[in-house]
Amino acid sequence: MYISGQKILSSGINNIVKKTVILILKLSVSSILFYFLISRVGTHTIINNIKALNLTAFLSAVGIYIVATYISSMRWNLLIHESIKTKRLFSLYMIGSFFNAYMPGIIGGDAVKAYYLSRVLKSVEHHASRTQHSTLDAFTIAIASVFMDRYIGFFALLIISIIAFPFGYQYLEGTHVKWLMPAVLAAFILGSLVVFKFRFGERIKFLFKIYEYFQLYSRKKGILFRAFLYSVIIQIFGITAVYILSRGISLNISFMSLMIFVPIIILISFIPVSISGIGLREGAFVVFLGTLGVPSHLAMTLSIVWFLSSVTASLWGLFEYLRFKAVLGSEVK
Repeated sequence: MYISGQKILSSGINNIVKKTVILILKLSVSSILFYFLISRVGTHTIINNIKALNLTAFLSAVGIYIVATYISSMRWNLLIHESIKTKRLFSLYMIGSFFNAYMPGIIGGDAVKAYYLSRVLKSVEHHASRTQHSTLDAFTIAIASVFMDRYIGFFALLIISIIAFPFGYQYLEGTHVKWLMPAVLAAFILGSLVVFKFRFGERIKFLFKIYEYFQLYSRKKGILFRAFLYSVIIQIFGITAVYILSRGISLNISFMSLMIFVPIIILISFIPVSISGIGLREGAFVVFLGTLGVPSHLAMTLSIVWFLSSVTASLWGLFEYLRFKAVLGSEVK
């Protein structure tokens, strides 16, 4: 018993050390990249550009983020198939956004969403849903639905990027960036095969239940297609926010140009080597918009104000978090 306790304690400490090291490495990458970029364009220039940002454009971008998050909640609802209102899932989505924005690398927003969803699922009566989900427990449904929500969103983003890539290839020809999309596509296909085709780790009891969820929804083609359409709409909303912000800093760039490059920029920011994509996203904006003749300082400013708009919108999640904790502390109604 004592030895077992020591092993658990040692394992816990090792996990904490591992997470701390990863966090420090990500902070280092973000800091180095951001410092490199801002040293090239000048801190005062960026600050002046942000000060000149049209407030209406910024608030519009904040509003678009919130609406897009609500649509994301509608998509998530399709993947849960339980008696849960979309507005409740919207609360969970905003809570996840808050943790992603204000506690990046410490507590993942998806983990928070899954935790609270499992609490909600346990607290409501859903006899008809139990028949639908067979032996799946609340925690399995929560984890699997969060994964599928992310997966379908990423798939839609990838499809948009693939469609747009040929139109932007002329700007990328002769650069190493031209290999990005083929590499991302190959990684996505390989990862999908490992998860869905080879069913890696299926013998583990928990993962077996996850695969049971995948099997259930693999037969629901209509629901998956609707979730995909929601994802496309969400991405278009995001691109629209960038377009409005570009106008807000007096940057003359076409919506179609942003349709080509913003999805690719988002894919780059997903690479898990920095905190919330900071540094990677700004660098991608500078590189891609630079091919269109956009000055580095304006490209970087656009990236920063877009990030700030999402961070501002995510503050809603703090209110939802405090409210949700109070409700769950007694009873979820």
